[in-house]
Amino acid sequence: MARLARLSLALLLALLPACAQHRPAEPERWYQAATGKPYDDVLAELELAITEHNFRITGHNHIGSVIRQRDGIRFPDYDTFQFCNLTLARQMLEISPAAVAHMPCNIAVRTENGQTVITTRLLPTDGPDAKLNAFFQNVNAKLKKIVDFAAEK
Repeated sequence: MARLARLSLALLLALLPACAQHRPAEPERWYQAATGKPYDDVLAELELAITEHNFRITGHNHIGSVIRQRDGIRFPDYDTFQFCNLTLARQMLEISPAAVAHMPCNIAVRTENGQTVITTRLLPTDGPDAKLNAFFQNVNAKLKKIVDFAAEK
């Protein structure tokens, strides 16, 4: 029985490289700003900035407050916004249908060291498709403006 287990393990280890991704994992790209503004003010500013840039909010998750309520514990504020612009989404899908995995856009808000921190994940701009890279650069510029607006004093 032990011999069979060792043989199975050896076979599994031999096959794993064939299942692995052949390209290195994409590095995470984050854009972040911190502000001394009150948390609720930042949330309101984000909602305004998102809609001002012609995005529609498709979701707002109140993660921190839900954990506090569910578990009856002190827990910091964490919120996420998901949002999309159908015109931009259509343009992106016409360039690359696989890029749908990047939608909707997300922005997260949290408190840390007395600051309100706003973070978004930027879209990759170093892929093999120059047209998609340029499109993502445009969307990234909008995401940065949204974050910066919410962080402004």
